[in-house]
Amino acid sequence: MAKVSLIVPVYNAEPWIEECMASIHAQTYKDIEIIVVNDGSTDNSSSRIDRKDSRVSISHTVHRGAAAARNTGIDLSTGEYIAFCDADDYLAPDAIEKMVAAMDGVDMVCGSFRKFGTFEQVVSEKSASMRRKDVATYAMGNMLNPRANQMLSGCWAKLYRSNMVGRFPPITTAEDMAFNFDYLRLCFRDVRFISDVVYSNRKHEGTLSTTFNPDDRKGLFGFMEGLKYVERFVRENLKQGISADEITDAIDNSKAYHSMLYFTRIMQQTGESPRDTLMRLYA
Repeated sequence: MAKVSLIVPVYNAEPWIEECMASIHAQTYKDIEIIVVNDGSTDNSSSRIDRKDSRVSISHTVHRGAAAARNTGIDLSTGEYIAFCDADDYLAPDAIEKMVAAMDGVDMVCGSFRKFGTFEQVVSEKSASMRRKDVATYAMGNMLNPRANQMLSGCWAKLYRSNMVGRFPPITTAEDMAFNFDYLRLCFRDVRFISDVVYSNRKHEGTLSTTFNPDDRKGLFGFMEGLKYVERFVRENLKQGISADEITDAIDNSKAYHSMLYFTRIMQQTGESPRDTLMRLYA
């Protein structure tokens, strides 16, 4: 049985961490090392983590963000496979078991997942193995319509081979998307999508992807940096049957969508007019 390193970055997740950890302890797949990285939490998150499970190790760091916390977890990992779970989310009981079973003969498994909280949505695809060209075509579909083809957005609901895993880049948002597409460049075998919903992703206010930080005015727009990783992968793997201009148009469409999305989130948080929000960003 192959060991799975399950990495959980934690930052001020007191309301949800117990549910998250309970879902991990309940996994039907047992050969898991559970690496919790407490990213400088200032609440009682750490004290709510059940330490009775001998598979759990907890590392405490100063607050540097989710990307750095996940990188710390990668450094500590010893498993053949790596998976991630955010502290405000939770796994289906058979999530790891199903993803490990699907890993045979492929380099990456992408499970279906559910979004819940401020809205409800299931992101799912039929179970299938895909070559890198097929994955690039799927990514193009997401850039043309960012509300579709979302299976490659987060690093959760995924299983990676540890000997292929790289680093999360130091950006505020979309660092997991960048991580995925960096990894995909190394996948010489297929990538497998599975239709089973293995993960529940909580949508709520106060996450890095929804919160405007006045000290980092462009932070929410880190998506633009993350999109460069997608662009590189798509251009490398769709060299035939599609023009460079078509790829550029798709990227521009994705930039426009996410810029409007994050701009709207800032206005909702600050209560400002569109003009005042624009002046705040580009003062």
